[in-house]
Amino acid sequence: VRPVSKLRPSKPLISNVSDSILSVAKMLASKRSAASLITSPTGGLAGIITDHDIVRRVVSKHVDPSTNLIGQVMTPNPSTVQKSDSAMDALGMMIENHYRYLPVVDDNGSIVGLLDIGKCLNDAISKLEKKVDSNSNAATDAMQQLATLQGAGANAAALQALLGPLMAQAFGNAGGSPTLRSILNGKRPSIVKPGMNVRECSEIMTDAHKAALIVEDGELIGIVSFKDVMSRALAKELPLELTAVTSIMTPNPESVTPDTTVLEAMQIMHENKFLTLPV
Repeated sequence: VRPVSKLRPSKPLISNVSDSILSVAKMLASKRSAASLITSPTGGLAGIITDHDIVRRVVSKHVDPSTNLIGQVMTPNPSTVQKSDSAMDALGMMIENHYRYLPVVDDNGSIVGLLDIGKCLNDAISKLEKKVDSNSNAATDAMQQLATLQGAGANAAALQALLGPLMAQAFGNAGGSPTLRSILNGKRPSIVKPGMNVRECSEIMTDAHKAALIVEDGELIGIVSFKDVMSRALAKELPLELTAVTSIMTPNPESVTPDTTVLEAMQIMHENKFLTLPV
């Protein structure tokens, strides 16, 4: 069984429960990161904070980041995995529970790393691509490994649902990978106008649980992610009601069509290090 340690968990950024929200946002922005683990006064893991949390619980709720502490808005007592745990089990846990980040601890419970779902899925894609080159029977073998994950239970089902179709396309099996149209059917994009301010945009993003697309006269002119709001607005102490969303957006983002396959979209994001990809 491939252990979590083989996924090369990143070195975690650490903050303390008594740090201000603003100081943590500034630290994350300076490190170009989107998540920090939060420790208690005794040094133990107390919580986790992400760019999504900061936008949803601070920006859109009109919480003052300079006078409130990170411990007040963090997600307390996050789930963890050990370095020796199964990498596939860790991925299954993240998919099932909609975790974007998962702290990694050693046998003594000390923090040693942080997994993110993008890195885990990229790892899965890379393995599939290597298997395609080396073994024509790899698809069957890989699916059998997923189906027989010992003790994985629902995690195995979640992984099969996600990676099964990707494997089918990667190995040229009949059926292929589902398209983005099939998984986005019925889901509305969060569209905002160029004149909207950052606070209003953040409230729309919070309601939709997704990045905002900036559209003018029917044309996509930019995109704003949760990380953009945190790093380009809050961390720089810009007046959120007076700052136009166009001043923090990424202009003219690359986009794909609804008929792009899930695997192709994931590969584009992987290769270009995109956090979001407009459809």
